[in-house]
Amino acid sequence: MLKIKYGIFSDIHSNLEALRVVLDDMVAQGVTHPICLGDIVGYNADPRACLRLVRELNCPVIKGNHDEMVAETREARNFNALAGEGIAFSRKRLSDDDKRWLAALPMSLRVGQFTVVHSSLDEPAKWNYVSTELEAESSFIYQNTPLCFYGHTHVARIFAKYNGVRELPRPARLELQRGTRYLINVGAVGQPRDHDWRASYVIYTPAENRIEYRRLAYDLARAQEKIRQAGLPEPLAVRIGMGA
Repeated sequence: MLKIKYGIFSDIHSNLEALRVVLDDMVAQGVTHPICLGDIVGYNADPRACLRLVRELNCPVIKGNHDEMVAETREARNFNALAGEGIAFSRKRLSDDDKRWLAALPMSLRVGQFTVVHSSLDEPAKWNYVSTELEAESSFIYQNTPLCFYGHTHVARIFAKYNGVRELPRPARLELQRGTRYLINVGAVGQPRDHDWRASYVIYTPAENRIEYRRLAYDLARAQEKIRQAGLPEPLAVRIGMGA
């Protein structure tokens, strides 16, 4: 019998080099069901190619805040200047069909016995960040499954709820305990912010009740050079190299 393995990834942000390495690793690790938690576009140089690869997976995809903004025409008022540059760049390079596809993505989904969302289950359309135990508590209120995966902060984290909410140390592998609920940030493919530039994603194997974090090096210099060639701000190229 085929063992189900979910490959759960988020925050590609138009970094084609990082995305390709993650998708190749999923194949090598025997992932059977990829799931994308959003923010396919923004920041980096390859929004159209990244969107095409994700669409070709024909897998569940959640809407991220950059996806939402790129699909619209309003000014990116709640984004900083660097994010705004990436949004404008992505808008110019995506087709109307691409934008319609992004606009139609759901804010959250239940997949099997777990939930996926980009930001927080607490009013996901407000794009709240979950970086603290208090913020995790707000999301847990709306979590009706033992397990929820999210992204948005670009930092891999694990929160557990059992007699209160606490953040757990993040091992390479975690054996999930029955009776405990988990809120798991899978990190970022294209722009990690935990001072490790390598792409991050998670493999979840339900039969073993286990998650595994994967960190993968990719052609960073190529991704940085493409940012510069595209005329995007130099700090975007520097940032992906710093993992910040």
